[in-house]
Parts: sequence; C-alpha cells; structure tokens
Amino acid sequence: MDARTEPELFDATARKVHQWLMVALVVIAFLGAARWAPIPLLVAGVIMVGGRFFWPLDVARQLTWRVLEPAHLLPRLDRAEDHQTRRIARVLGGLVWIAAAILVGAGLSTLGFVLAGLIAVMVVLDASVDFCVLCFLSAQLGLHQSRAS
Repeated sequence: MDARTEPELFDATARKVHQWLMVALVVIAFLGAARWAPIPLLVAGVIMVGGRFFWPLDVARQLTWRVLEPAHLLPRLDRAEDHQTRRIARVLGGLVWIAAAILVGAGLSTLGFVLAGLIAVMVVLDASVDFCVLCFLSAQLGLHQSRAS
C-alpha cells in the first residue's frame, strides 16, 4: 500500500466567485454614503466568517454550486490547495471586515477603510493570481505542515 495520499481537491471556481463577491461588497462600501457604508462591510464579514462554519450562509458558493456550475455558466475547477490555511485567512479577513464595519459606523472611517482595503487587496491577490498571503507567510515562517509527513 502506498503511504502517500492523494491531495484533497477543492472547487476553486466557487472560491473565486466567493472572493470576487466579497471584494465587490467592499468596493460598494468604499463608494457608498458614509451612513450606510458599514452595511456591505458587515455583510462581507458575516458571509466570510459565518459561511466558514455554516456553509449555507455562504451565498456566493451556494450560487456557484447550485446555479452557475450546473447551468454550465462557470466550469468547476477542482484543485489541490492549502485549504486549511485559506480557511484561517477567511475567518481572519471576515473578522477584520466586521471590525472595519464597526469602525466606519463609529466614525473612524479612515481606519476602518484602511483595514478593509488591506484585506480586499489580499483577497484580490488570491482570486486573481492564486497568491494566498497567509499561506505564503505560514510557509516562510515554517508553520506549514507537509501532507507527506
């Protein structure tokens, strides 16, 4: 029996739809009027964190799995990925967006939008060129565990 195991595959299409929708919500917050700008930030944060632990809450992935892929509007692209680190990044990013919504709502718009923008840049990097900042940092710091061991 071979000791090596096949890497687990994940639907990268659903991840990317999710990521681009979250970035769109942050852009809407940036462009929105100050009094309602926290709402899209809060929605993005709740979808990120809540959808991680309760998958029906992730409306972007639900849309992809239930409508876009079955209708052949988007092809399913299964990839072996460092999914555990991406899960951690998703929760951290969602928590930062929730904090940013609270900051913007409390009148600390500059700080809130800087934090929201930093997370959005990291999400865009992963969505566009598959560069997971937390995955990179964890590998550089030796925190990444090899599946082969």
